[in-house]
Amino acid sequence: MSLDDQRTRASLRESEEYYRAVAEAATDAIITIDSDSIILIVNPATERIFGYSSEEMIGQPLTMLMPEYLRHLHKAGIARYLENGQKHIHWSAIQLRGLHKTGNEVPLEVSFAEFTRDRQRFFTGIARDISERKRLQDKQARLARHAVMHAEVSAAVSESEKSLRAMLQICAAAVVTHLDAAFARIWLLDEEVLQLEASAGLYTHLDGQHARIPLGSFKIGLIATEQKPHLTNTVQTDERVSDKEWARQEQMISFAGYPLLVEGRTVGVIAMFARQPLEADVIEALASVAPIIAQGVERKRTQDTLRETQRELAHLNRVMTVGELTTSIAHEINQPLAAILMNGNAALRWLALDPPNLEKVRDSAELILRDGERATQIIARIRALLKKSPPSKTLLDVNEFVNEVVDLLQSEMVRNSVDSRVECANDLPRVPGDRIQLQQVLLNLIVNAVEAMMTVEDRQRRLLIVTDTFSETGVRVAVSDNGLGIDPQTANHLFDAFSTTKPGGMGMGLTISRSIIEAHGGHLWTQANDEFGATFQFTLPVVANKS
Repeated sequence: MSLDDQRTRASLRESEEYYRAVAEAATDAIITIDSDSIILIVNPATERIFGYSSEEMIGQPLTMLMPEYLRHLHKAGIARYLENGQKHIHWSAIQLRGLHKTGNEVPLEVSFAEFTRDRQRFFTGIARDISERKRLQDKQARLARHAVMHAEVSAAVSESEKSLRAMLQICAAAVVTHLDAAFARIWLLDEEVLQLEASAGLYTHLDGQHARIPLGSFKIGLIATEQKPHLTNTVQTDERVSDKEWARQEQMISFAGYPLLVEGRTVGVIAMFARQPLEADVIEALASVAPIIAQGVERKRTQDTLRETQRELAHLNRVMTVGELTTSIAHEINQPLAAILMNGNAALRWLALDPPNLEKVRDSAELILRDGERATQIIARIRALLKKSPPSKTLLDVNEFVNEVVDLLQSEMVRNSVDSRVECANDLPRVPGDRIQLQQVLLNLIVNAVEAMMTVEDRQRRLLIVTDTFSETGVRVAVSDNGLGIDPQTANHLFDAFSTTKPGGMGMGLTISRSIIEAHGGHLWTQANDEFGATFQFTLPVVANKS
């Protein structure tokens, strides 16, 4: 053996010892296979990551460390590479799944290298267990989803226009979407019974066995009674789960239920089932939104009560206002009724002629129909104002409902010697609103304007009603009088509840009117006129152009 050969072999032994030392100390699995994918060398980290001893792995195919679904891909890929050098995957830092001896999959980051010795091809792979990295990434992703859920729930309970049930349905759906729940439900306490109000996920119906749960019954009733959460990752054996066979069939693993509490009072329960164990952060996320939902329920109920009270007051205000106009309304109705009688008598006279004048009879009949229709419209408008019905928003022609109110009050203005004029702008856009509520506002403003001029004797009492556009997004309705104007001492309290200058007045007309306009997204205000009187005006937003 030559000196050069001796040096080469010594260097090779030194390299192999160095490689062995590095492999022994490495925390990543290092595996060497031959061209038939038979395992030749493994380091201690391979034993730790995959659970097999080196004796169990050496001499076995590499596919023993792969899930079933990857094995045929590996075989086909290495065969193709040996044939034409084409790689079926990247060889550097590729993420793959490994198979532990227990049968559990292990997330890996793998790199490969090829070397040749004595004309034989060998491959060495380095596999890093990234289970902890994946766990942290998954947790960060879950926390991000929990933040989104928190935002969605907060937004839902803040939306005043949505019904209570719609609000709760959004909350239940957010739990299903962002906490990976199989289904989530929310019950609200109604006296001694929990009523199912929202259900999302696997079950969306609101009827059935658990639609109404008495306090203290089942796990939901116990949560409400005890005011304590119930959490379990063993649903199929949990003593509080009444239907364990259902839990096994549906593969339910976990359950979390929280009472919805407001100042120590139970207002409901939120609960979820899942097909995987609940991590601590998932439980914390559900716990964090329970009080938000509880406060939202309380706020929504308070708002609904307030709206109902406002509707009652508005109805009372309409009744009282119409009551004040009894004389004028009676006159307004008497006019078409008197005309009907007159034309009826005329028709009889034309019929009594020999021969009857049928042309004149027809004219009288048409006048009777016209006056009958007018009387019907007046009565219909009064009935609508007096009717107690929930709000109903439609697209309204502002000029139309303004003229309807003016027609209704025409006799009142004549009776009080008020010269009224209506100036309606052409081509006004329609506005979304409740016709009766908006007519009530205008009715209040006109009646107030007429009453403000009752003591005026030194000039003609004049009332001007104007409709026009307001900026580019609204319509304005203004009522101007030339009365005594607004007392500076009471100007700042005109819209306060129970503030009135009328003897026997409720002091709620302007308060109710402002709340109605603001509920329509508009604004009601007043300003003094340059010479006499004041102008009360309100704006209403138009429908946005979606084109």
